[in-house]
Amino acid sequence: KKADIRYLFPAVICVVFFIWGESIIIHYLLYTLQIRLKKWKCFLISSVGFFFSCITPSASGGQPMQMVYLKKEKIPISVSSVVLMIVTITYKLVLVLLGLFVLFFQPRIKDTYMQDVMPVMWLGLLNVFCVAFMLLLTFHPQLMRQILVKGHEVLVKMHILKKKTSRLEKLENAMDEYQKTAEYLKNHPGVVGIVFLITCLQRVALFFVTYFVYRAFSLNSMNFFEVMFLQAVISVYISTVCMIL
Repeated sequence: KKADIRYLFPAVICVVFFIWGESIIIHYLLYTLQIRLKKWKCFLISSVGFFFSCITPSASGGQPMQMVYLKKEKIPISVSSVVLMIVTITYKLVLVLLGLFVLFFQPRIKDTYMQDVMPVMWLGLLNVFCVAFMLLLTFHPQLMRQILVKGHEVLVKMHILKKKTSRLEKLENAMDEYQKTAEYLKNHPGVVGIVFLITCLQRVALFFVTYFVYRAFSLNSMNFFEVMFLQAVISVYISTVCMIL
């Protein structure tokens, strides 16, 4: 009740901007792949991801549900998986870069707020390996194919799945589509560069939410950049802890 609504209103706008930013990324990536999906539908897909990320542990349900809804729009899972993998990679990459910037170029923030949690901070930078692994899977389709085929064989041997030639053929066909999509993005690095820039704006918008809420409670000892960098560090912590758990 004591919060200043003048600051809460722009915080809500920033959340909407964050969702809208992801919808623009999805629309842009699909457009470059010659897939036409209306912008308002992309906004709904982005909203689905935001909602399910909020209500599932470790924000793990967002992208699977986005793939389900993209499938309803006749977009193959092999295509949507690459698109959403690019979204995840750029999202994590922005966080990692901000975390590294704090470590090496913001000694005051590090010494003031992070001395007691530095081991966790270094652990958080394991996200670098996570990003590298996802890049490998995205742009090395043959490795992804081998992982899925081997995984299918293991599930059949464990009698979790019945042995069906048709299922394996569908998997192979899906991986052919995945490979075409990955090859296109690999040969057009400018597309990923634009996605990275939009993701940066997205992250800043979400960090602004915390700052506006902070100011809504009449707090002003920290400026926006301090709040932004601390948010980035916390996000790096959390994503790594969730992976480990």
